[in-house]
Amino acid sequence: MRRYLILFFLGCSLSLSAQWNTYNMLQMGKSAIYFDDYISAIENFNNIIRIKPYLSEPYFFRGLAKMNLDDYEGAIKDYTQAIELNPNYFHAYMYRGIAYHNLRKFKVAMQDYNTAISIDPGNAYVYANRGMTKAETGDFKGAEKDYSKSLLIDDKLMAAYLNRAIMREKMEDLNGAMADCNAAVKLNMFSDDAYGLRGYLWYKQKNYHNAIEDYNRALKANPKNERILMSRAMVWYEMKKYQETLDDYTRIIEMDSNYIYAFYNRAMLLAEIGDYNHAITDLDKAVEMNPDNILIYFNRGLLKLQVKDLHGAYNDFSESIRLYPDFVKAYMMRAAVNNEMQNYASADNDTHQARAIMERYRKMKEGDKNALVDTAENFQRLIDFNARTDKMRDVINGRVQDKNVIVSLQEIFCVQYQSMDSLRTGKFQYYNRHITDFNQRHDYNPALALSNKHFNYSPELVQSRIEELTRQLKEREDEDLYLLRGIFYMANYEYPKAVDDFSAILEKNPDHLLAIFNRANAWMLMYDYIGTIDEKASRHVVGEDTKGAKIVVDYSQVLAGYNRCLELDPAFIYALFNIANVYVKNEKIEQAIDTYTRVIAKDRDMAEAYFNRGLLYIYIGRKAEANADLSKAGEIGIPEAYNIIKRYCKEK
Repeated sequence: MRRYLILFFLGCSLSLSAQWNTYNMLQMGKSAIYFDDYISAIENFNNIIRIKPYLSEPYFFRGLAKMNLDDYEGAIKDYTQAIELNPNYFHAYMYRGIAYHNLRKFKVAMQDYNTAISIDPGNAYVYANRGMTKAETGDFKGAEKDYSKSLLIDDKLMAAYLNRAIMREKMEDLNGAMADCNAAVKLNMFSDDAYGLRGYLWYKQKNYHNAIEDYNRALKANPKNERILMSRAMVWYEMKKYQETLDDYTRIIEMDSNYIYAFYNRAMLLAEIGDYNHAITDLDKAVEMNPDNILIYFNRGLLKLQVKDLHGAYNDFSESIRLYPDFVKAYMMRAAVNNEMQNYASADNDTHQARAIMERYRKMKEGDKNALVDTAENFQRLIDFNARTDKMRDVINGRVQDKNVIVSLQEIFCVQYQSMDSLRTGKFQYYNRHITDFNQRHDYNPALALSNKHFNYSPELVQSRIEELTRQLKEREDEDLYLLRGIFYMANYEYPKAVDDFSAILEKNPDHLLAIFNRANAWMLMYDYIGTIDEKASRHVVGEDTKGAKIVVDYSQVLAGYNRCLELDPAFIYALFNIANVYVKNEKIEQAIDTYTRVIAKDRDMAEAYFNRGLLYIYIGRKAEANADLSKAGEIGIPEAYNIIKRYCKEK
């Protein structure tokens, strides 16, 4: 059953000594949280923290924004900082407890709730949240006691009624649970949660008529509540009203084409009423969403057997066995299929295998430690329908926070032309003395920028600038003109011409750092670009590995260029960052991590280095370090880092 974690928005006043502009920025950040714009909120609180790092409020509210992005580790760090600045910060303790709860660190969550209660024993919310944590640890009586305490303080706290109802249902106190649901309905007669929970209680008592009535009320309040529709379908099924059951499953699928439970349940019902072909179609869709679920394959195999698709049935039973080699029923059914296909030897082999597995299970139950079987945990994973379909769809100012995200590294830094269009793309550039010297020499017309984001130039602009610079170079040779033209050639994917222009500079000035840097970039981008167009055409710059299994690009001259930049200026960390990206391309993961670490040591605010190192930590299974790096990357400028935290850094 669903549980109702209580999160409430609160107002905190600043000290009288805080300047109005700081107060205004804090209010803007709080307003952004209210409107679910968590990225903007974090940016506001960052600005306050940079100006006044001794204030506790911006750390607390930044933690609140991070927690709404599922960055619980990052939130805990901010709440902890707020507590260090203000040891009696009640809300920081309570929300840190919630963050620990979400990380399933229930013991430390309880400690924070207890501290919060010692600071403010009259707060209803902290008791309700502590009740949630007690419930998760199986202390149902303790949870019920905390919910009751919260309701003594605030008898209008509807979530506490619903949570207490769940606890009472678990302790078989159905009358008490029903009374709590009735109280919740009185507080809010339009609550789909209250009607839905009461409908479940009626269902459990086999009072299907009342259950349907409450589910109907819930759906009237919220017609798109898929959970209620699924629950109502279960009741229709118990009442043998199969058409109504099918209608509810179909309605769910129309609202959410990735709702795997609806496809699976509808398939099972269609199979029960003899519509095998449509049932198979639904299971086909379920397999697409979760190709690792043995039950879907097994049941589809049974249905294919019904429609005499022997080869299809054989393949589905075989896939079940591949995923779970101890699946006795799959062996038995495949044996039946083999008999039908007159593959008698294979049928005997499957039957023998099934009996051997059953014998091992018998020995295991008798305590034989040598009886090796798959664990229950492995089996549970293979029947978990949500293994591939757990999605988050929070939309924040047009940014979709979706757990099914495409993950890619932050790209290499390049020197680019700074057009007015690029200025509108936000803070995607870094300042460096070599860039500044060039821009000041030209009075910022033209101006260059150092960025790893591709600026958007119109094709007409690029072509006209190349033609203009070519005309100027015919009149006079100038290294700045070559540099600019090379940059525009890169923007136009004409990498060999770009390399020629940068090389022309280096013939006369071999220590020209920007030319060395961008020539190395041009080589690197050229190799990658050629590889995407035609792998065969790239064989003059690549070689096969010792096994001849794959093509490996030789980036030696690229690395030489970046290392030369560092010899000329050890503080030019953009070359170091690019070196790390080269290591990733060559699958030298540990070297890449070490190199990103060197970048971060030189610049604590380079979000791209934290982001890439975080992805590599995920790759090698170091989830805690990944979460910390991605949290920092999100905090200082890469909002998509929170997508990755949601998708990969949460405990399974």
